Amino acid sequence: MLKIIKSRTLIFLFFIGLSYLLPVIYQDIIGFLLILSIGVIHGANDLLIIKKYTRKDSLKSQITYFLYYLGLVFLGFLFFYAFPSIALLSFVLVSIYHFGEQHWESNLATTNLKIGKKVFPIVLHGSTFFLVIFMNNIDAVNDVLGSFNTIFLDYFVLETVLIILFSIYMLVLLSFELFRRYFIGEFLFFLLLYFLTMNSTLIYGFSVYFIFFHSILSIKDQARYIYEDDKSQFIKKYLINALPYFLLALFFLVGFYLFVDVESINIIPIIFTFLAAITFPHVIVIEKMYSTMK
Repeated sequence: MLKIIKSRTLIFLFFIGLSYLLPVIYQDIIGFLLILSIGVIHGANDLLIIKKYTRKDSLKSQITYFLYYLGLVFLGFLFFYAFPSIALLSFVLVSIYHFGEQHWESNLATTNLKIGKKVFPIVLHGSTFFLVIFMNNIDAVNDVLGSFNTIFLDYFVLETVLIILFSIYMLVLLSFELFRRYFIGEFLFFLLLYFLTMNSTLIYGFSVYFIFFHSILSIKDQARYIYEDDKSQFIKKYLINALPYFLLALFFLVGFYLFVDVESINIIPIIFTFLAAITFPHVIVIEKMYSTMK
């Protein structure tokens, strides 16, 4: 546990220091590069995971699941088009659970604790993350909400909710012996996240968490599930298998940039819609993966 705390602290201190040196535009460039590289890759092997837990490897089955997956992505786009406010709220709620689940599944990988006993730490971790990053980037968050024609958030309301939920989170960790050893790590984690997001852009702060405390951990868990090991050679194999889907997403984004006049439109809701549309089916696949790993 001490090793994990040290590595987390070093990552946070590096990016906190970098945030004081970089102008806003360069922070966003770094954030987008991280999200569109490692972030996209971490969800690019969902079909391999489906193949693993369905135990169906025929070409017909793979094509069928691929079409189902694309169908869910397409439904995600339609959901945002028809009900943007509800879709955005759904995206945040799903992400709260997904981020919290990844965090605690990685911590408790060696235990047989059922999901019902982990649900409070999962939800409280994910909620605390979003409250911190929303509160410290309130203007940018409200710009995003405005682009979806939904209600604005109030800083002091977020601050109050954060204090209450974080206090409950810490009490939950202290109240159960299994979680007690994680108290210091979680407290320090969110303290450093708070300082990071105080002096960084929304994209930069989000990307540091998303890549280093979610995507990389998820890649290791997925490699262990698909190949039954997460050693470097299997991580390499994972990345090679993910490459075609990563390039497909990259070509899509490049094509979008070349053929759409991004300066004449509000690109923020488009980016969030794209991320949400690919997140919904990914979360379903990862939830199924963890349920079959027990």
